[in-house]
Parts: sequence; structure tokens; C-alpha cells
Amino acid sequence: MVNSLDPARYDAWYHTSRGRWISDCEFTLMRQLLNADAGDSLLDVGCGTGHFSRRFDRLGLSVTGIDPDPKTLDFARQESGEVAYLQGSALELPFSDDSFDDTVAITSLCFINDPVLALQEIWRATRGTCVIGMLNERSLLYREKHTHGSYRQAHWITPKILRKEWIPALSPSPRQVSIRSALFLPSGNGIARWVESWMPNQLPWGGFLVVRLTKNDEMP
Repeated sequence: MVNSLDPARYDAWYHTSRGRWISDCEFTLMRQLLNADAGDSLLDVGCGTGHFSRRFDRLGLSVTGIDPDPKTLDFARQESGEVAYLQGSALELPFSDDSFDDTVAITSLCFINDPVLALQEIWRATRGTCVIGMLNERSLLYREKHTHGSYRQAHWITPKILRKEWIPALSPSPRQVSIRSALFLPSGNGIARWVESWMPNQLPWGGFLVVRLTKNDEMP
């Protein structure tokens, strides 16, 4: 979605009331599932303007962001000198096997032609934990937005497809798989925020669907 918009305008959305709330919900769930330690190396695939890269950097992680769009990367570099930003494709990551402790991709796979291949590349380059955020077809967000704007070009996914099609394509097989969701009422108004605070993220109906894949026996 970032590539078709002015990077500064896109990033400014995160500073609106609704954008800040959605960003906080997504980041909180990603951070909880990632469970990384300060100093760990983290790859942010499809980092765009670097909004989430900067948030992970503030946790003390050693963050590398990769994105195919040079304009968004230029913006990201201006916003933060601590994150290492590289231009490249998720379909052919320029890293050797097991290069990073952890990897995240926050809705970026939704806008890639072959998201399963991208997930395989992410898995190859990760030695610890992958946390992938997707758009959930079994959600109110899908019902409201899937025919609007950039959402029309997005891959919408379900937990069943993740478990039956995406995850079996990975080698070696993940030792652990956790699927969670957030943003049950994506309007961001007062009622939505109150409901969100009470909804357990184990429920599979949130608009933001997250899968955690581990190559070790660490519990989430």
C-alpha cells in the first residue's frame, strides 16, 4: 500500500487518532508474540516508511528493514539513523540462511504476488522466531474494506489457509505455531477501543491476523 502513496502522507496516518490506535494494537500483539530480548537482531520485511522498524528499535533490538521502494526507504532513513535500511524483495532476500534472530512482516505479505514464497524466504533467513501480520478474511474489517482502495489488491487470509497451505510449505517444519488476532471492531471509536480491551487475542476474528512460527522449543 505504501508504494502508491507519498511516504510522508502515508506515515502521517499513524499520527491520527485512529491510525495511532490501530498501530498500537498491531504493535502490542506483534511484540508479545515476538518475545525478543534487547540486542537481538530483527529483520522487518516490507518495512515501508519504517514506522514499525523504529518502534522495534526503541525496544533495544538491532533492526534491519528491507523494502523494494526507494522513496519510502529514503523517508525511513530520514526518520531514524539507528535502523539499517536496505532495498530488496521479500521474494529473494539478500541474506544467508539463519541470518537473523527474529523476523517480522506487518501486512507486507498481503501485497506480494507470491506470499508463500516470501514466507519461505523469511523462514530461511530466520534462526529463531517469525511473526507475520496478515489481513483476516474472517473479520469485520474484510466486510467493510475489502472492496475499497488498496484493500482490493490485498491477499486476505484465514487461519485455516495458514495451517493447511502456508505453514506446510516451510522447511524445516516449525516446532511451534501460534495464531492470534486483534482489531475486532476496526472503526477505532470509543466502543471499539473498549471492546478491544476485553477481547482475548486467541479469538480468530480480528482484522489483524498474526502467526508466530518458531524454530526452537521456546514457548510463546
